[in-house]
Amino acid sequence: MERTKRFYSQRAIAIATYFGGPLAAGYLIKKNYEVLEQPEHANKSLVIGIVATILLLAGLFSLPEETIDKIPNALIPLIYTGLTYLIVSRIQGAHLKIHRESGGAFYSGWRAVGIGALAFLILAVTGFILIVLFF
Repeated sequence: MERTKRFYSQRAIAIATYFGGPLAAGYLIKKNYEVLEQPEHANKSLVIGIVATILLLAGLFSLPEETIDKIPNALIPLIYTGLTYLIVSRIQGAHLKIHRESGGAFYSGWRAVGIGALAFLILAVTGFILIVLFF
């Protein structure tokens, strides 16, 4: 019996990205590419998510504290979430639209929230370890 194909919607990916950053986005985009049987794109998506996370954190840590204090807390997550939404629309939007119109199944937003929270936890633990080791 063939398993029903399920995707993460653009909205679910955006929700996970807000909480878990580019790492969560890379993982969920990867999972969608796996359903599409495009393993080369899947692997690239995860690598891009990891690299984007490292660059984002390096950029934030390189800013002076006075500058960071002036940036509203939600602004940076809103920016990378919006960019992720646009990227997903561009690279997978057509597939997701066809899947939705044909009555295809999608994972719940709660599952995406859980993945975003897990990505956040991974980042927090990694950050804590780096702080303990280097500062």
